[in-house]
Amino acid sequence: MIVKQDAPATSGTPKIVQMRDGVAIATFSAFGGDAARSKPNSENGTDTNVGPFRRAPYTQWKSGDVFLVYPAVYSGANMQIYIGPNAANDADYSAGKFSVPSNITIRGVTVDGKRPVIVNPATGASNATYGQGLIYIDGTYDSTTKKISQRASNITIENLDIVDSPSGGYIGKAAIYINGGQDITLRKVRISGFKQHSANGIFSTGNTAGTLLLENVELDSNGGGGGPEHNAYIGASNSDPTFTFKVSGSWSHDAYYGHLLKSRAQRTIVEGSYLTGQRAAPGQQTETYLLDVPDGGELTVRNTIFVKNYSGNNSNGASLTFGVESASASRSWGLTVEHNTFVAMSRYYDDAKHKPYPLFISGKALGDKKIDSNLYVGYCNGDVTRDAPGTNALTAGFNDIDLSYRPRLPSLTGNTGIIGTTSYWHQGRSATRKTNAVGARD
Repeated sequence: MIVKQDAPATSGTPKIVQMRDGVAIATFSAFGGDAARSKPNSENGTDTNVGPFRRAPYTQWKSGDVFLVYPAVYSGANMQIYIGPNAANDADYSAGKFSVPSNITIRGVTVDGKRPVIVNPATGASNATYGQGLIYIDGTYDSTTKKISQRASNITIENLDIVDSPSGGYIGKAAIYINGGQDITLRKVRISGFKQHSANGIFSTGNTAGTLLLENVELDSNGGGGGPEHNAYIGASNSDPTFTFKVSGSWSHDAYYGHLLKSRAQRTIVEGSYLTGQRAAPGQQTETYLLDVPDGGELTVRNTIFVKNYSGNNSNGASLTFGVESASASRSWGLTVEHNTFVAMSRYYDDAKHKPYPLFISGKALGDKKIDSNLYVGYCNGDVTRDAPGTNALTAGFNDIDLSYRPRLPSLTGNTGIIGTTSYWHQGRSATRKTNAVGARD
């Protein structure tokens, strides 16, 4: 289920309250960023002159802390978040002993319908976030191998707006850059507008592990032609063979040049979400793919609505791709695409009159493949060599669906008595009914 995001604050005084075991222990006026260095022995909220998420050198949190962020506009070099290793005191700093954050929650507070917003300032990404993003999640690295040795873990960021600005400065990679995280959750977050600086909305490197969960997240108008960049780019984990990128109840739309979601993760799950392409202006390009899983692996897509439009020259017509770049046997493989609705609003996706097509499943993709109970609406009749409608599919015209892309026909409302029979009414009426629903159900 997609949840409406609260409105971003336009005013207010920055206020971040550090909670420990349900008790407020400190109040800050900035996140940290490029502020002066924090003081040693500040784990218990004793140094409120420097925000709690300063990269160096001293720790200002303990496992389990919750930081409540109150409605205001957080914009500036000191208003950016570094979630990574710090030392507790001078002795640990001298010995190179650093603690990595775990079980930390940063939670926006809504007041009168407004919530906090982090805005890209004229100075751009701070030195504290290595110039890469407004939020940077990091770990520790082995001094010899340079490989990650410990990740920031169980980090939750929720109920925030993170937006670019026409007057904003350089963003090296993404609004949120995850370079050393394990089990990261973004919940009820909106990331918008970073196409202005050709940056991704979210970017994760190979140092990520566990599960990266996007729950009720809106990704809007991010991307660019440099990489290209995307609304979200998720790299494969270089150490976790079951690294999972999961998207639930989220909305990704209006990406520029790149994809709405691009995942190289070993496992990708998209459920109950909404991926909508934009119609390109003459001579312009919007997104390329809606969901791109180029290295395959394990992909599950359920109850999701895909909407493809005229995306312009140099774009592509597929809504979903799987294994189109590589097919390594070292991965676990499997494909399940069921109870989704694919909509093509335009007859062609570029000026060369190439037709859109819902699925591009590479012939080299390994593993079992289940494509069942999907609804195809509009001009979903493109490249027949790539189309894979699967079993129990329904093709419908625009007049056959309502404004929520649900079939209008009462025969599709779920009479369980017809399951296993051939006596039901739609274009596949001669086939055996396997389910009491076709298309996205959430």
